[in-house]
Amino acid sequence: MSGVIPENQREQAQGEDRQMTLRRAPFAALDNILGQTQHLLISFDGPVCSLFTGTAVARVADNLREVFGQEGAHVPEAIEHTGNWLEILSCAASISPDLAVRVESKLSAMESAAVVTAAPAPYVHDVLTACRDSGRSVAIISNHSEAAVRAYLTLHDLSGQISFVAARTGPDAATLKPRVNLIELAVSGLGAELSACALVGGSPTDVQAAHAAEVNSIGYAETSHDVDRLVDAGADTIIVSIADLALRLRARPSDSEL
Repeated sequence: MSGVIPENQREQAQGEDRQMTLRRAPFAALDNILGQTQHLLISFDGPVCSLFTGTAVARVADNLREVFGQEGAHVPEAIEHTGNWLEILSCAASISPDLAVRVESKLSAMESAAVVTAAPAPYVHDVLTACRDSGRSVAIISNHSEAAVRAYLTLHDLSGQISFVAARTGPDAATLKPRVNLIELAVSGLGAELSACALVGGSPTDVQAAHAAEVNSIGYAETSHDVDRLVDAGADTIIVSIADLALRLRARPSDSEL
């Protein structure tokens, strides 16, 4: 009998080992990452707030589909029932630049309107204070419009602790996560090296973007389902509370501060 482990069994074993490591010693991996991190990139939606919490997400998608009809375009079957606004924006861009502009404009308006009802993530102020006190800079990264992100940061008195914002500024969905463009923009804006950065994100696309950019990924999971999704995406470590991140930032200065 051959001693070679079949590829599918090897991948399953590696996945189980990764989950066991994350659950046994969650802060060991986090501390190791934070020790290398001089610049923290934080994904806006999830770790900072949930923008559309006070908005019917399905209605957002419906409103964007209505733009197709208003512009004389047929809604393709591929996006007929999706609630994913990024898929709708990407589809619009594939039909015509003008349609993409109209859809993005509608989306931006809804995002800006949602700022006042967005649900803040707890302990964000603590994380930003811990970064400041430990000499780390912070950039916010988002597929949402830059106008909405900045409006939220101003409303919640967070702007003064943010060094850079990298967010959507137009209808080109090809520049958004999971692609690396926003991460690279933030790193450049901070005057940083990729190796000195880590991304905190709550979605698999955040993790995928971090991997593609070759920066460490810290997954933020609000539910057990989120944990599974982030593990499957390959997050380097996972936290289940932003408070944990604030505590470990205080306890673990970056190696540059030692």
